[in-house]
Amino acid sequence: MTRTPSKKAFTLIELLVVIAIIGMLLAILLPALGKAKELGREVICKNNIKQYGLVGTLYLDDNDTKFPWPWHIIYSKPQTFFNQFGTYNCHWHDANHHPDEQPGQLWPYLQNKKVNLCPVFNSLARSGRAEGHVNCPVPMEPQFSYSMNAFLGGDQPDGPDYLGDVAKLAHLERNPSQVAFFGEESIWPITLRDGTPLSESGTRFNDNVLLVRRKVAGVPTPGTDPWPYPDCLASFHKTNDRGRLYGKSHVVYIDGHVELVEPVNSFHATWVGKGSWTSDRR
Repeated sequence: MTRTPSKKAFTLIELLVVIAIIGMLLAILLPALGKAKELGREVICKNNIKQYGLVGTLYLDDNDTKFPWPWHIIYSKPQTFFNQFGTYNCHWHDANHHPDEQPGQLWPYLQNKKVNLCPVFNSLARSGRAEGHVNCPVPMEPQFSYSMNAFLGGDQPDGPDYLGDVAKLAHLERNPSQVAFFGEESIWPITLRDGTPLSESGTRFNDNVLLVRRKVAGVPTPGTDPWPYPDCLASFHKTNDRGRLYGKSHVVYIDGHVELVEPVNSFHATWVGKGSWTSDRR
């Protein structure tokens, strides 16, 4: 008589050992996968702002080296939307307010519209961390996340007490490799380690303008300009939530290279030189 071979099954101990091994592997791999995902988002953010630098260069070439007006790089008439809700804190995350309706100066150059949004910023904003979202009856659907240096562009509508602006590339007193063209703006108040506020409590990311300057008498020099600033660079890269005040921002300089810059160096990265420029310099 021929015997049928018996089927051998796993014992309970063997199953527990397999489950324990799988658990250990997951514990090892998940942090690595999380870091890989974070690194991937960082690379996208860096590539996006580098594309902004290329777009800015194309605009300069096509416009006799005149810088675009920072307030109108995405929308030609953002104030129309601002007045709708009595605030301009909403338009950056309103999916219904599309730039194609009122294209700004750089919008025609931004063929790949995905470059307007950093995925790190997008994740933070959608989770409620962007504190520029104030009393807005608009869903949180971020549309852009990069801001232009307000020292560039000329003829800024900030009153006679504000520092002057550079209208053309030739008017820079600093090397283009030292002057930020675009950066990532802070989305929460930045406080230095000694408790000093770096950015004003009432201003966060709300438009395309990185306004790193104060109403002061005379012309300051890098490192001595008083803060808090109306705006400052972001701190959500190369950090964790516990150290969110001490991270860095991607900045693309006028010469096209990209760096990670700490918020405390916002003024030094954006300052254009010692002079003061008026509309007759155009």
